[in-house]
Amino acid sequence: MGEAAKRAVGSGANQLPDMALFASSIATNGYAKLPSGLMIQWGWFGINSTNGVVGNLSITLPVAFPTNYLMVNAMFSTQDPSTRFVGFNSAQSSRSVINFTYVTPTTNSIFWIVLGY
Repeated sequence: MGEAAKRAVGSGANQLPDMALFASSIATNGYAKLPSGLMIQWGWFGINSTNGVVGNLSITLPVAFPTNYLMVNAMFSTQDPSTRFVGFNSAQSSRSVINFTYVTPTTNSIFWIVLGY
């Protein structure tokens, strides 16, 4: 018998992870949970021209993070990124909602990814 056959199932040190610890929703706006507790969430949303002013939009994450988010990354789907900007407002974001800010002269899509635990 190999060493793996002698180990208990769980999420602790020297344990074999049960597949239930790898929950996920592989969808356009989805998530994946790892046994360590780290969660990866992703998605996209469409926006209209802001005509030079800052726009904002809050999105609800597919699953609320149990503790907090660690990192937010977003980018436009565009062939000319020179006049488009996207960021997020940490003061208006939480474990379950991310508030994005952006400037764009045209209709675009913003793709995002958030890490947390």
